[in-house]
Amino acid sequence: MNSVLNEEKAIALFSSCEKECDVLIALLEMVVPNWADVEYVLEGRPRMGEEGWHAIYDLFCRFNESHPGESIFPGGLWLSMGFVKDEKLGPWQVDCSDMKFAFK
Repeated sequence: MNSVLNEEKAIALFSSCEKECDVLIALLEMVVPNWADVEYVLEGRPRMGEEGWHAIYDLFCRFNESHPGESIFPGGLWLSMGFVKDEKLGPWQVDCSDMKFAFK
C-alpha cells in the first residue's frame, strides 16, 4: 500500500486544524485507503520517507509552540503515534502495508 503524501495539503493541515490530534488523523485519512471504514488501528504505523518525515516533525514542533497546552514535548505526538521514518522510501512516499485494522 504505497502512496505519495501531497506535501501542500499536508502542510496546510497545520493551519486549518485546531488540535494536533486532528492533524494526525487528517494525515492518516490522506494515506490509509478506506480510512472512513476503520474503527481502530490494531497494529503498525505508516512508514514515510526521511525528508517528508522530518518536514512533518518540524511542523508538529512549530504547531506545539503556537498552541500552548497541546503537548509538553514539542513534536511528541508525531514521535509517539505518527509515521515511522523509512530511509528506503522516497521523500514523501508512504507505505501502510505493515498496518492492521479493525473495520466498522
